Amino acid sequence: MGLEQPEDDYLIDFLGPPLWESFVHKVGLSKKDAEKGVAFFRERFQPLGIYENKLFPGMSELLHLLSQRNDLKIYIATAKPLPSAIRVLEYFKIIKYFDDISGATFDGTINGKSQVIANLISKFEPDFNRERTLMIGDRDHDIFGAKEHGLKSLGVLYGYGSMEEIKNADFLVESVPELQKFLLGGK
Repeated sequence: MGLEQPEDDYLIDFLGPPLWESFVHKVGLSKKDAEKGVAFFRERFQPLGIYENKLFPGMSELLHLLSQRNDLKIYIATAKPLPSAIRVLEYFKIIKYFDDISGATFDGTINGKSQVIANLISKFEPDFNRERTLMIGDRDHDIFGAKEHGLKSLGVLYGYGSMEEIKNADFLVESVPELQKFLLGGK
């Protein structure tokens, strides 16, 4: 595509929102070129990039503890294409902790955090309880998506977003241990 490799700090902004959106709004590509960029990304991500992800320290243990609670359901709403998200969860052996996973579609029919959340909610309506649902995320798309659907939000500062980006969350935590304390109480 003739583009220079950007610095890692610049690429942080690409984590969270749909990739084509970042190519259009951050890089200035046309929609057609953005689609090519997404295809190039997926070409590398599927065989290699998927294994370059890392879990935040303590997250697997926290998910295990949460999954032991009979009064909780744990869902994922990700702007990542659903098949890719499932592969990452399987790779880290944490897929067993989730009651349902909602993600974007490769064809774009479900795209972006708000649509993914709407899709997740629609699977469980009319029994989906918005008052007992907490959207946890590290980017503004997570916080805005939660608010758009009448959900409380918790912003995590150990992720990829900044305080400025998630300052409108209903709650904020700085670490996985702090998240565990918020969700489960105790020390």
